[in-house]
Amino acid sequence: MKKKDSKKTIIAFFAVAALLCCAAALPARATAGEIVLFDFEKDPEGWEIPDWALEKPDHVAQRIAISKPIAAPSGTHALEVGAIFSDEAIWQGAYVERVTDITDWSQFRYLSADIYLPKAAPRGLRARLILTVGDGWNWAEMNKTIPLNPGEWTIVKADISPGSRNWRKFLDDGFRADVRKMGVRIESNGKIAYQGPVYIDNIKLSEE
Repeated sequence: MKKKDSKKTIIAFFAVAALLCCAAALPARATAGEIVLFDFEKDPEGWEIPDWALEKPDHVAQRIAISKPIAAPSGTHALEVGAIFSDEAIWQGAYVERVTDITDWSQFRYLSADIYLPKAAPRGLRARLILTVGDGWNWAEMNKTIPLNPGEWTIVKADISPGSRNWRKFLDDGFRADVRKMGVRIESNGKIAYQGPVYIDNIKLSEE
């Protein structure tokens, strides 16, 4: 083998090795321009109802589990959040969250989650995504809620690029590069009575 060919072979070997290492560092379901952070096929993957929410009367999430097999956007299972909404309140929310494994989201533009409300549920429930970012663990939530249609999967999607107006507090690259927690909150205006599950699936980061 010529010296030049040998050098090319060595370079190619290290390039392939580097690609394999990068692939191993990403979640199992990663494609070009997209990472599925959570698909809930085996367990709740660390998602929980925080203690402070369990102590507040207007936070109505009661339990969290993995669903029985359903037609989910990602696989055959989803995160099931059991909640009890009353029509005797001003506002209520069912909130779940998780500490993030990947904290630097700088290369992505969108965060999204698919949420399903059973067909028998009433209309009027809505959802939003929430982030906790930076050294100060600053709370930033979507400035608008997305209506959930009973019997359908709804994509709740937010732009996380710098200066995005999807958030009550603007996100800059500093915030995007240091995301500590993410959460999902199902909300009621206090005039909706519903006792049952809400399903969350296919939480992902994407460029489009």
